[in-house]
Amino acid sequence: MKTLNLLIVVVLCLVSVTAFAGGIVTNTNQSAQYTRTLNRNASTDLDAVYYNPAGLSRLDDGLYLHVSNQMIWQTKTVINNLPTLNNDEFVGDVFAPLFPNLYFAYKSGKIAISGGFEPIGGGGSAVYEDGLPSFEMPVSGLVPQLGVQGYKLDTEFEGSSVYYSGQAGLTYKLSDMISLAVGGRVVVAKNTYDGYLKDIMVTEDGVNWIEPEQSTTALTLINTASNLQSFIDGGAGGLTLSQLQAAGQLTAEQVSSLEGGLQQLGIDPTGYTVEQVQASYSGVYSNLVNKTADVEVDAAQDATGFSPIFSVFVTPFEGLDIALRYEMKTELTLENDTEVDGSGMFADGVETHADIPAILAMGVAYQVMPKLRADANFNYYFNEGVNWDGKEEKIDNGIEFGVAFEYDLSDKLLISAGYSYGDQNVTPEYQTDLSYSLPSSTLAGGFGYKVSPKLMVNAGILNTFYDEDEKTTETYTETYKKTTFNVGVGFDYSF
Repeated sequence: MKTLNLLIVVVLCLVSVTAFAGGIVTNTNQSAQYTRTLNRNASTDLDAVYYNPAGLSRLDDGLYLHVSNQMIWQTKTVINNLPTLNNDEFVGDVFAPLFPNLYFAYKSGKIAISGGFEPIGGGGSAVYEDGLPSFEMPVSGLVPQLGVQGYKLDTEFEGSSVYYSGQAGLTYKLSDMISLAVGGRVVVAKNTYDGYLKDIMVTEDGVNWIEPEQSTTALTLINTASNLQSFIDGGAGGLTLSQLQAAGQLTAEQVSSLEGGLQQLGIDPTGYTVEQVQASYSGVYSNLVNKTADVEVDAAQDATGFSPIFSVFVTPFEGLDIALRYEMKTELTLENDTEVDGSGMFADGVETHADIPAILAMGVAYQVMPKLRADANFNYYFNEGVNWDGKEEKIDNGIEFGVAFEYDLSDKLLISAGYSYGDQNVTPEYQTDLSYSLPSSTLAGGFGYKVSPKLMVNAGILNTFYDEDEKTTETYTETYKKTTFNVGVGFDYSF
C-alpha cells in the first residue's frame, strides 16, 4: 500500500480533535466567566449549568439565560532535525472565531431545571500549510534512494473538528446545606478532512526539476528490467545470474552490477533467478511510481453519544461552598463518510473509536472578605478507561487544578484573575507530530459588570503556556510546542 497515502490517512485520523482547555478531548472553557477565572467548578452563576448543576439551587426563583462566545487562536509547532528534510519547522494554525455557549435555568422553590449547549470537544479548524514531518519523510528519503540533490512537493492539510453537545438537568435542594442534581449530555461529533500531497519533483543538478521516475536511478531500474526480459523471453528466466555467467551470456561485471544494484536497494539477490531479479527491479520502479503519485483525501466522520452527569453542592457554613461533579464516559464511534480517498485506505463506512473520558470535578469557593472571593478547582480525567483503538494504552489518567480570585471594586464592577495547571500524563510512546499532549500553565483575567439588576456582562482573556517536549529516535530528534490565546465575552440575563 502507498506509504505516503498511509501517512496522510493517519494524520487525518489522529489530529482530528483539538481540545482548547481541559483534557485531551474535553473542552472545559465553557463560559465567558471561565476566560476571566479558569476555575468555575463551584460556580453559583448561570454557567453552573455546566460546571456545578447542583449549585443552581442558589439562584433566586425565576428564568435565566446565558449567552457567550469565545475567539480562540492556537499554534502547533513541530521541529524535526532529520537532515534530508527541506524544512525543520512545521506549523499548524487553529482559529475558532465562534465558540458559543448557551445556557438557561428555571428555578422555583427547591427545584431548578436547566439546559445548555456547548462545544464539548474540538471547535476549530487546523491548517498545516507545509504538512508535517511524517508527510515529508518518505519524500525526503528519495534523496539517498535515487542519489539526487534535492526534492520539492506541494502539500497541505486542513482538518476541522467539533463535538457539539446539548445537556439537560434537574436540581433539587435537600436542605440549606445540600443540593443534588442529575442530568445528561448528548454529543454529536463532526470531523471534516481535506488534504493533498502532489507534484513531487527531484533535482539531479540542483537546477532542473524532474519527476522521480525520470531520474537516472529510476530509468536505470526500468532499463535493467527491460534488458532482463530478453533472457526470460529466450527461456532462461529460471536460471540464476551465476548460471548465465557460466553459460557465457553475462559477464562477471554485469552480474556484479545487477546484484550490487539490488543490494543498494536493500534486496539480497543470493540464489535469485533471472525472473526474480527482473521482478525485483520492476517492483522497485513500480513502488517508486506508486508512492510518489498525487494523493487527495476529502472525507468526514460522524458520531453520536450520551453521558449521564451527577452533581452535589454542599455549604457547610456561610461563605464556604463545595461542589462535586461526575461525568460518565461518552462512548463515540466515528464513521467515515468519504467523497474522495486517493489513499485507498480511508474507506467509506469504516469506524474509529473516539470516546470522551469520564471526569471527576471538584470545586471549592470561599468568601475571604465581603469583597473578595477565592475559588479552587481540581479535575481528574479517566483517560485509561476509554477506547481509542489502542492509543489509550500510551496514556495515564490526567489532572488539572487551579485557583482564582474575584474582587468587587463596586456594587456593579468586579475584577478577577486565575491560574490553572494541567497534565494529561502521556507516555513517550504517545508523542508524535500527528498527536501530542503537553503539560500547560494558563493565566487569565477579566471583569464582570452589572449593567442592570437583570443584566450582567462578563469578559476575559487567557493565555496558555505549554512545556516543550522532545522525542529522539535512531534517525532524528523531534520537538513539540504549542500556544493558545482566548478572548471571551458573555451576557447573563434574568427575566
